[in-house]
Amino acid sequence: MSVTSEPICPKCQTDLVKRSRRASLIDYLMSSFSVYPFRCQLCSHRFYRKQKGAKYKRIVDDRRDYDRLPVDLPTTFSSKTFNGQGSVREISIAGCSLRTDTPLEVGDILRIELQLPNEPDPVSVDIAILRSVHFNHARLEFLEFPSGDKERLQHCLAELISNNSSLKA
Repeated sequence: MSVTSEPICPKCQTDLVKRSRRASLIDYLMSSFSVYPFRCQLCSHRFYRKQKGAKYKRIVDDRRDYDRLPVDLPTTFSSKTFNGQGSVREISIAGCSLRTDTPLEVGDILRIELQLPNEPDPVSVDIAILRSVHFNHARLEFLEFPSGDKERLQHCLAELISNNSSLKA
C-alpha cells in the first residue's frame, strides 16, 4: 500500500503542509473515509484532502499544528508595564519560544519585534500572548501582526524550511 505525498495548500499553493490533528467529531467521521485535515505551515489555512492508503501515527505528546524551526533571533518586547529583550529559540507562523531574563507571567500580552536574518527592519507582532513560562524560557502565541509583517515572516520561514530540507538531503 503506497502512502500519498503531502498535498498542496489550496490557498497559497505551497507544499509546506502538515497533517493536522483531528479536533471535532466531523474530523473523526471524515477520517473514517480517508479524508484528513491538513494545515499550511505558512498561511495557516486548514483544509481537508483524501489520502487513501495513508496511515498516520497518533502522537499524543505533540498537539501542535505547526512545526517549530530552530533559530537564534534577537528580539525586543514590551507590554503596558515593562520592556525586555531576549532571543527567539524556536519559531513558527503561530508563535515562538523565547529565552529572556525579564520576569514574565502566563497571560501577559506583549508586542514583540523579531530581527530576521538578512532583513534590515524587524518583523513586528502587535499582539502575542504568553502561554507558558518555565524559568527564563517562555512560549508565545502570535495573535496579530501589522500589515505586511506576517507575510515577511512567512517568507523567512519558507527560506528556513527550504534550508533545513537541503541540509537533511
